[in-house]
Amino acid sequence: MFHTQSGRKLNILWVGAAVFLFLLISRIPITCADNNSPTLAGEKVTPENGVWGSTFVFEITYTDNVRPAENYPRIYIDGETQGMLMVENDPTDNDVTDGKIYKYDWATVEENVGSHNFCFYVETPTGENTRDPATGAYNGPLVENRPTVSLSCEVDNPEPVIGENVTFSGHLRTTEENLALAGKNIILYKLLLDDNTNVGSTITDENGHFTFALEAPGSGIFCYIALFSGDNYFETSESSIAYVNTLNKSMVFGAYAVILLVLVGVMMILLSWRIPRAQYLKPVLLGFALGFLLLLIGAGFIGILAGGAIAGYLFARETPKWTKHLRIGCMAGFLFLLGTELIISFFLIWSPDVLGLPYSVIQTDVFGILFSDIVFSSVYYVLWVGMGAMLGGMLRKLLKPAEQRPVTVAGPATTAASG
Repeated sequence: MFHTQSGRKLNILWVGAAVFLFLLISRIPITCADNNSPTLAGEKVTPENGVWGSTFVFEITYTDNVRPAENYPRIYIDGETQGMLMVENDPTDNDVTDGKIYKYDWATVEENVGSHNFCFYVETPTGENTRDPATGAYNGPLVENRPTVSLSCEVDNPEPVIGENVTFSGHLRTTEENLALAGKNIILYKLLLDDNTNVGSTITDENGHFTFALEAPGSGIFCYIALFSGDNYFETSESSIAYVNTLNKSMVFGAYAVILLVLVGVMMILLSWRIPRAQYLKPVLLGFALGFLLLLIGAGFIGILAGGAIAGYLFARETPKWTKHLRIGCMAGFLFLLGTELIISFFLIWSPDVLGLPYSVIQTDVFGILFSDIVFSSVYYVLWVGMGAMLGGMLRKLLKPAEQRPVTVAGPATTAASG
């Protein structure tokens, strides 16, 4: 009986020891690596496709018993060497054993247009690492070009009376499909020399149509453009310039023309001093007419130079002096100035869109532009036409040397002795 009780006590002790050992072992954390630690899974990119300018969000779920090492996990787009650091989607979540989401925001630019691929990589503080996918890369996202749009803007009354209402209107549409863009913000700007002034904004209707109503400002030529600043899906677009002209056009053109005629007339009188009209009139007029024709058909300074050469060549018949050839060329040059400035002033005052006036000008500025142009143009035309006239005179001397022989009252001089 004693042995039986002792055996029972011994068995109980063994069982107790086994239970204690089991409990002890079960509470010891297992720190050795296994094939599933760490893991990267649940890869995602949002959106899968989009236009440049959009932000694509990459996500991956990290699972392990410990947090990633510093500067991990990382994403590699198109096989980048360094990769980009991903950030925690929820910084308050400190438990990575049930999976923690990391993300990376990729803000695309125009250079990113095309198809792409990506993969993820992570390391732990103990040196373990994993890659997702294990080999290769995931395809995506597809970055597309943003659709281009066209914006029109017209004014219903381009030559109003000062203070009269003026309405600007236009349409915003896609360039290729010609689809109306509704609900887009359009801004109207007045173009100035040193800045642009926002004079109003509106929203396009369901047909992509917009309107602005303004009161015509003071006397001048005013330039406006409509602007769509673009968004994540559509390109920026601006309209062509719309002009509002409130000048007293006849008065401005008439005053400028009179001043220009007086200036040219005075210079012609000074340059023709002591040169008979019968000698200079034909060379000057022919040189100007032919050179101005060449200028109008696009010959540029070659036409101007040719006009001077014609005048100098014709006038060299009267005298071999190059100083007078130069004066004749300068006279033709002032005729060039008169012709071109009258044309320029006419289009500036009546049709500024033809000249492409880039900013708004008040009436006094118009005179300033025209008179400053006189200074530049007079130097330009007189210089080139004068040079052409001297070249024309030299050319006649080479081609017709007989005209340059000295003469006496009785006839050509000879070296023969008198009888």
